[in-house]
Amino acid sequence: MVSRAAHSKILELSKPPGPPSFWFGVGAVFRQVGKIIDEAGRSVQSGVDAVYDEKLPVPCTAVKLAGKSPAVGTSFVAPSATLAGAVDVKAGASVWYGAIVRAQGAPVIIGEMSNIQENATVTAKPGGAVSVGKLVTVGAGSVVEASTISDKASVGCGCIVPAGCTIGKGAVLLGGSVLSPKTTVPAGQVWSGKPAKKVADLSDAVEAACASETRSVVALSIVHQEHAWMPLDEIEFQHSQYKVESARPENWSQQLRDAPHFEELPKLSARIAEVSSKIPAE
Repeated sequence: MVSRAAHSKILELSKPPGPPSFWFGVGAVFRQVGKIIDEAGRSVQSGVDAVYDEKLPVPCTAVKLAGKSPAVGTSFVAPSATLAGAVDVKAGASVWYGAIVRAQGAPVIIGEMSNIQENATVTAKPGGAVSVGKLVTVGAGSVVEASTISDKASVGCGCIVPAGCTIGKGAVLLGGSVLSPKTTVPAGQVWSGKPAKKVADLSDAVEAACASETRSVVALSIVHQEHAWMPLDEIEFQHSQYKVESARPENWSQQLRDAPHFEELPKLSARIAEVSSKIPAE
């Protein structure tokens, strides 16, 4: 087994001599020439109807099911999420990475500014639609089947909401809870357990915390929308900039700060705060 020190030495010896910036430039020229040759070959193939374009696989986020396709408004659907069938994602709502929303025999409606978090599964069944109200959170890894979740309700991470359940306005289902089929959680109550039962009434503090968390997810979804569906050319450009950045001296950032016309790039927290200020109260 090669030691860490020996491995580092091998990597160092495998690098070409000279400054990294020089070889980065040489590599960029070679790659550009390769693109020109590839384009020339493509033009030749197009003359005999045999052109082939190699592309990155496009994530399949929208699937037509039983003749019905998902409808997505001004909302964020992550590239690795999947919407199938008559799924209606209202304005400001978000479906996060790895989540699956499937309208199988009945529609699914995700209300304004609600969020279906990572790896959650929301499924409608024949005779059992799914209705998610406004400002609702469905936590990561949760499963919701043919149920109704009212406005401002919160379903914690890893919960199971089986068919026929109703979660009232502002109600909270704590993480890991499992509802029995056809259970109704009254508005303004906190439930927990397996099977879940009432453990408390919703306090003003918890209600405010849930509302704040849901609104912060709305803001974060807008920021993700700006980057998750970035064009391929922009992705390649940013990738090239990372390579340039790795070849710069350690004190490069300080050198920039010392420059007379230096302007610091906006921070993510500032961008989220800016977006949050533009989100309506309800």
